[in-house]
Amino acid sequence: MHRKSGSDNAFYFKQFHLHHDRCSMKVGTDAILLGAWASIAEAKRILDIGTGSGVIALMLAQRSDSNVSIVGIEPDLSSFIQASENFNASHWSSRLQLMNIRLQDLKDDDKFDLIVSNPPFFSSGLKPPVDQRKSARHTHALSHEELVLISSRLLRPGGRLSLVLPSNEGQRLIIYAEKVNLHCSRICSVKTRVHKPVERLLIEFSTQRESQAVEELLLELSDGKRTAAYDALVSNFYLAT
Repeated sequence: MHRKSGSDNAFYFKQFHLHHDRCSMKVGTDAILLGAWASIAEAKRILDIGTGSGVIALMLAQRSDSNVSIVGIEPDLSSFIQASENFNASHWSSRLQLMNIRLQDLKDDDKFDLIVSNPPFFSSGLKPPVDQRKSARHTHALSHEELVLISSRLLRPGGRLSLVLPSNEGQRLIIYAEKVNLHCSRICSVKTRVHKPVERLLIEFSTQRESQAVEELLLELSDGKRTAAYDALVSNFYLAT
């Protein structure tokens, strides 16, 4: 991945590029991790909740077969417009659909095999002053519990929900998800460096109870270079640096 300098403030990946200057949240490591990590096995219809610039949806489009359709929903109008432009500029525009709606507005009979989201992170604490950024970073518009509850109704039998969350929020949500019959089937603890605490969790929930796969991912070596595991995960997306 390379951020080009000058007037073209875009992110360039191996097979697509996107703009994010009008989006409530910019392209970041969390979204890249989820887009590369989420399992797309047997998924024919995918939902990206809060698509933002569309980076996760575009990554999943790159990874999936031509018969897989991906729906992004984005309630913020400015982000929606820019994601639409990014989708239309990609090789997979015919498989990508975007709606300017809230998750709460989707009908329960609209079913998906896989749901992904890089959701608002903070359920408490100080909120940023800009309304657009506040909506993207905090859960006042869509709580984590509501996201999981609605997702449980939108998933087909055998369907999966994949999220990236701060460690404490993720652990709390795993407990709640059991109450709505979504079971943690896969979890990856993400650390920036070896002596740092776990900062993020990549979590996969399944409608079916199964043995849980536990993973760990270290992003950087002491010299700041990416680890071999991180490189392997994102090698199909990042441009050589």
